[in-house]
Amino acid sequence: MHPASRFNPAAFQSALATGSLGRYLVCREVLVSTMDLAAREAAEGAPHGTLVFAEEQTAGRGRRGRSFYSPAGQNLYFTLVLRCPVELHRRLPLIVPLAVCAAIAAEAPAARIKWPNDIWIGDRKVAGMLIDAELSPAGAVALPGIGINVNADPTVVPELRDIATSLARELGRPVEREALLAHICNELERLLEAPPGHVLEAYRARSSTVGRGVLVVPVGGEPFEGTAVAIEDDGSLVVRRADDSVETVTAADVSVRPLA
Repeated sequence: MHPASRFNPAAFQSALATGSLGRYLVCREVLVSTMDLAAREAAEGAPHGTLVFAEEQTAGRGRRGRSFYSPAGQNLYFTLVLRCPVELHRRLPLIVPLAVCAAIAAEAPAARIKWPNDIWIGDRKVAGMLIDAELSPAGAVALPGIGINVNADPTVVPELRDIATSLARELGRPVEREALLAHICNELERLLEAPPGHVLEAYRARSSTVGRGVLVVPVGGEPFEGTAVAIEDDGSLVVRRADDSVETVTAADVSVRPLA
């Protein structure tokens, strides 16, 4: 584990190449969850691109109500406020993990997207995210909340010892959080404006799931094993069972774990 250091907002914003993302920054030492504060900021009219950052979360949220390991002063915990058309909102489950993976891969080239939106290095998770949204006829207000293990070593936590990693653990050196966060914002703003076909092709290229054996665990259903064979245009995953039958599953309905 590397020593904690205070996040430098000025260094972060000086590395931005965006028009909107990250330009309005809300920083806190400790939050229950950056997503909760971002939702309040959005409800009060926070502009598109607002970024809510915390040095520490006491109850960071992951998919399906799981918590996210959030020690102080070493990692990245943040939520963005994205005001966008509903059609663009539908593509965010591909766009957001792609942006995060591309930025992480600039430091650790082995980073890949584990469907639907975790970032893994090898067989260990380095980042996770959750996207909340409110939809209306006028458009969407999306809140992608993202947690990245940057410099803390999650393997000190017994339940994470065999399944998680950090950039510093993989690289053998600390990583500048400000530069990484700026890189994510720069990538995300670029991808928000990219053609859908480009995003889909890039997401597929960074997938660690397609071609692997997987355990599919449906919500309230019976788990089954198969091979992930494709990612559809809408981001759903195509899985071939051992009997050659094919199922298409969505992130809302299942969780997927790679088989050894």
